[in-house]
Amino acid sequence: MTKVLVIDDQRIAREYMENIVKNGGDYELVGSLSKADLAETVCRRSRVDLLLMDVCTHSTKDGIDTASELRRQFPELKIIVVTSMVEESFIKRAREAGADSFWYKDVSPEDLLTVMDATMQGRQIWPAETPAVKIGITTSNDLTETEIKVLRLVCEGLEYSEIAERLHYTKDNVKYHIRNILQKTGYANKTQLAIAVTGKQYIIPKLFD
Repeated sequence: MTKVLVIDDQRIAREYMENIVKNGGDYELVGSLSKADLAETVCRRSRVDLLLMDVCTHSTKDGIDTASELRRQFPELKIIVVTSMVEESFIKRAREAGADSFWYKDVSPEDLLTVMDATMQGRQIWPAETPAVKIGITTSNDLTETEIKVLRLVCEGLEYSEIAERLHYTKDNVKYHIRNILQKTGYANKTQLAIAVTGKQYIIPKLFD
């Protein structure tokens, strides 16, 4: 039997994953937590073969940072990062953390059990890209990588000069990129833009620095 640990801060989502594990045939639930920082203790006390790790948990660290630490301590552990949020950095961060697979609760074409089976067979299931989010009159897919970097700092409330310093751009260059983003999205100013983007959880400011 594959021993599974579930970590999710939302009770309904956690219970859903618990039921998938319990009814999955070859899986056994060894723990279900709302706090990611308790995962190490469970992994040391019990055999855990597969971890279903939500990005957001009731912890000082998010699920991806915790997954990175667990990967170093338990190299044989299989880790599936799960989330319902479309924050643009999650997929890249989860790969860098050494996660085996990634599953969007709401939009992934595969069901969770399929991802679990594939992961335990040594395969990796990853979305091709972050789901597109409508931002004003366009979608997130229309933004360049540089524009997303600038937009993230706009959403964190930084001024032009602060963004320029952080990204090693000139102030005029930052203004140029913000003008382009506003033109693409149709928002009148960067405050409206930031409210819209963070409201859709495409960028979650400061939470995952």
